[in-house]
Amino acid sequence: MKRIDLAVIVLVLVFSAAVYFLAKEESDSVSVYSDGELFGEYPLSEDTVIDINGTNTLVIFDGKAYMSEADCPDKLCMKQGKIGENGGSIICLPNRVTVETGNNADAVSR
Repeated sequence: MKRIDLAVIVLVLVFSAAVYFLAKEESDSVSVYSDGELFGEYPLSEDTVIDINGTNTLVIFDGKAYMSEADCPDKLCMKQGKIGENGGSIICLPNRVTVETGNNADAVSR
């Protein structure tokens, strides 16, 4: 392998790492969508309980968000766990509720 080949490989690796770390988006808020429309945005830094249309209850506590109550039959949204500043989503299909943090641009669809 020639020196130029090694230089190109190193440049590609450095560029790839830079793109990865710069593109990684952390979020300090949670976005709540109901029926495909933005219901509200809430900071992860403030502990709060959010009633979403009387069907779901979202809890933000200690920088994490989770669904504590839902009136849907399967309650899968309550089992999806906690999401935080590194991204993630909670989806309740029967109630058409989506909660997301971070870079989840494709999490909401109509």
